[in-house]
Amino acid sequence: MVQRILKIHKYFQEVGYNEQDLINMNKYSIKEVYRKMRGDMDRVDWRKLVWANFKAPKWLFIMYIALNRRLLTRDRLAQWGLADEVTCPLCQVSDEDIDHLFFQCYYARSIRRQNLNWQEEVRWAMRNMRGKNSMMQVYKMTLAGALYCLWIKRNCRIFLKKQRPPESIIRQVIQEVHGRGSQQPRLASRLKELNVYP
Repeated sequence: MVQRILKIHKYFQEVGYNEQDLINMNKYSIKEVYRKMRGDMDRVDWRKLVWANFKAPKWLFIMYIALNRRLLTRDRLAQWGLADEVTCPLCQVSDEDIDHLFFQCYYARSIRRQNLNWQEEVRWAMRNMRGKNSMMQVYKMTLAGALYCLWIKRNCRIFLKKQRPPESIIRQVIQEVHGRGSQQPRLASRLKELNVYP
């Protein structure tokens, strides 16, 4: 226990705190120390698409990685020399990258019913989905659910050689959004108004 306390002293010094700084604090704040350790970072515009909502954690994780353009799509794997095949496993037409996988691939378009690319979708959502109303929450849940299900579908096609029709993914997203949304009274009433449960 004493060794751990002594290690903390080292961490404070690395961040730039000394004993006098801690003594001068009116009230010790973990948040303040964390901010100092982390450093100043700009807020990203898409943060509200990911955080403070009712999505499943696995949806949030995939959405966060996609927004940071870090999903291991075939084009990224090929850049590192880890993949020979770069063709999209869902449509077998174009090279797979994030924009193609989620918005240009005919399979994804049949699920999304839009012809936006990934960056346009993020910009549209940030511009039009402001506030905390229930419609915005439903949109964010649906977007995250669709991205997650497309990513899982892509992986099933590559690794398990299984194919599912787009309608089954649409049904899965709607059911999961209804399941998660029905736990929140405000969202439950909005979902009943939409009347799209399969």
